Amino acid sequence: YCTPSSCGGVRNISYPFRLNTDPKRCGHPKYVLSCENNTTSIYINSLKYLVHEINYTKETIRLAIPNVTIIESCSFPKYRLLHDTFYSDVQKSVPISLMSCPYPLNGSKLLEITSHCADRKLYGVNGSRAYIIFGTDLHQVKDMCKIDLVVMTSLPLKIEENVSFSTMHKALLYGFEVSWFLTSDVKCDFPAWLAEALQC
Repeated sequence: YCTPSSCGGVRNISYPFRLNTDPKRCGHPKYVLSCENNTTSIYINSLKYLVHEINYTKETIRLAIPNVTIIESCSFPKYRLLHDTFYSDVQKSVPISLMSCPYPLNGSKLLEITSHCADRKLYGVNGSRAYIIFGTDLHQVKDMCKIDLVVMTSLPLKIEENVSFSTMHKALLYGFEVSWFLTSDVKCDFPAWLAEALQC
């Protein structure tokens, strides 16, 4: 028997999750959590994600990128998709795309964040501009522009005509929900790339 653990606001940490200080038999090796400064986190592909919530009924976990200010200052960490550890219900998530362009753009669904960028050599008057696109309307991506990072959020958002910096901030802090799977429990009716990741 394993007693559930807790760390900060995350209570009742139990199988398939465990804290790294719990006995190894208490959780699946893919789902080992850390408790640092009363904050729960998980390392996936050597990248740290904060754990905000675990829902054992829905079998979902809500994760967030830890240093939101890094993204907001236009330093985009290379966070990869989590297909080998979790899977995401894209219908319940909204993508936040961070785009850079070599020239200024106008668009009601674009949020320019150039003034927040830390590196003025890369983003500024003589350099490229940085923008946020909420949702899947990638018609906003113009010639010579590139998507630097896509982060998902599960915060219920109305994709309105005008988005604000504070909305982006809340969405990044809230994070995104993903589901966990254990290979032995999964039926292999997934798309080919996911079935291959599951080795089922």
